[in-house]
This record gives sequence, structure tokens and C-alpha cells, in this order.
Amino acid sequence: MLTQFLVEGWRLLRSRHKAIDFTRVETTTLRKRACRLHVDMLASLPDPVESLQEFFRALPRVGASNELIGAADALAQAALNDRTIVALVDADVIEAGLSPLLIRMVQRGLIRAVAMTGSAAVRDYELAVYGRTSEDISAGLRDGLLGMSRETGEGMNAIINEGVKRGFGLGECLGRGILDRQPPFYRQSIMASCSARMVACSIHVNVGVDGFHRHPTADGSALGKGSLKDLQILSSRVESLGDGGLILAMNRSRALSDIVINAYAAGRNEGTAIEDFSLIRFTDDLEPLRQLPGMTELYHLPGPLELLGPLFAGVLFSLVE
Repeated sequence: MLTQFLVEGWRLLRSRHKAIDFTRVETTTLRKRACRLHVDMLASLPDPVESLQEFFRALPRVGASNELIGAADALAQAALNDRTIVALVDADVIEAGLSPLLIRMVQRGLIRAVAMTGSAAVRDYELAVYGRTSEDISAGLRDGLLGMSRETGEGMNAIINEGVKRGFGLGECLGRGILDRQPPFYRQSIMASCSARMVACSIHVNVGVDGFHRHPTADGSALGKGSLKDLQILSSRVESLGDGGLILAMNRSRALSDIVINAYAAGRNEGTAIEDFSLIRFTDDLEPLRQLPGMTELYHLPGPLELLGPLFAGVLFSLVE
């Protein structure tokens, strides 16, 4: 009886743990197999005495590196074909130290429009005038002086109040104002560089978010009117994205992405079919820009801006210079 029980148990155990006989497997040849990595995709060993251009050309054509090269090539081709390229810039981009790279892109004609948050405009202005920016938020909250630098508030509001009266948007007000005054570091200003090159720079404020809104010289009607003007200008640029244009979205701010969504809707409301454009997104969050109809290419470059920004610019300039 015991023997029969053991035999039956062993039979059941073998049936539960069925094994494949590897002697019967089918094989194929490597020559016919589809492969994701080829020898011509491997990294080259850059020569330390060669230029950085050679270093960027030596990057491997796989994974994130291939995505980076593809994104840079897409922007270069859009610029070569004289298509609309819109860069989205918030405070994080400037605090990552990327202003000189964007300025160079503007000067080379690689960017045709820049959309900025109010916080980015503050940092750009302070860098141009004083050579430093980005205050200690904790200290500013403790003493109540967050965003209350006298020079920044008085300077920006004076330029905005006067410029809006002349019919300018906030971006053109501040860009022209910095150029006219030529403060010590004005060459480090994205807004001034756009103004000098006749590149549209729009600033989209959320009243109450930035310190200069709380200064005695702030004029709410001027801020609102100037920002509305800039929304109209950005909408015109977004409307012309079709047929090979590109959005370079370096921003981490969701608010700026929402501005672009509304600018896109305004263009479609005019009856324009905005089709066949690309998006380069420098963040983990692809929403809401990935919802844009008509987008044919999406390049996703997540990671630290202070590293990816220079790498992207390096690859881009190795293609165009």
C-alpha cells in the first residue's frame, strides 16, 4: 500500500513539473536574426587632443545617446528648412546655467521664438543687471522679503509700465529695456538677445507668483495687458509650427506647457491645420504636450538639465557648425 502511494505521488510530482527537452529546440542563424546593436553603432574612442566636436560625433547610436542625437538632428533640420522652432524656458532652465546655450541658439538662428515664465524673466533680468540671481527662499520667507529686491522690482516694473503703453508685450518690453540700458551683463540675457535678433520672446506671468508683482510700482493692468499681448504673439508662432516645425520644451513648469496648449488651440480656432511638427521634451513628465494633435515625432530626454542641456547643445552645434 505504501509503495503504491509513493509511486502515485512520484507520478503526480513529475506531471506538475513538466520540463522541455532542449535537445528538440529549433535554432536559427545569426546572419538572419534581427539585431538591435550593430558595430557601426558603437561609440568611438575620442582623442583627448581633438575638439569637442569630435567627442560628440563619437557618441554611440544606441539608447538615450541615440535619442539625444536624433533630437539634435531634428532641430538642425528644422532650422535648415527655415521652419518655426519654439523654445520653452522656465526658471529651472536658467538656474541650471543654460542661458548661454540658448543665447547661442538664438544668435545662430536655430530658435525662432522663446516662451518664458515670469520667474524665468526675473532671473534673466537679474543676471543681466547684477550678474547673480535665485534667492534663498527659506530666508526670504522668514523675514518676509521674498522677491522684494528693490532694484529688481523697480527696474522691471518701470520698463514694463512704459513699454506696455507703447503697445509692446512683456518680452519685448524687457528685451528692449535691457538692450537700451546695456547693464554690465546684458549679453547674458535671453530676452535681450531675442530683441537684438528680432526673435519673438513672450513672457507669461501668473500675477502673484513673482516678487516684482508685489512692489509698489507694479501695475496689474500693465502686467495683464502685456502678458495677453505675448499670448497672442506665441499663438501666432505656434500656429506656424506645421510642415516641419519643432517645440524645444526644456521647461519643468506645467503652467508653461498649459500656455502652449492654449496657444495651439487658438491657432486651430483660426482654422489653421497644425500638422507634422516635432517635440523635444526635457523632463520625465510628457503631459500635456504629448496630447497635441498633428505631432509626428517625439524625442524624450529625461534627466538633469545641467547635464543634458550642454550635451544636447554640443551635439547640435557639432551638426551645424
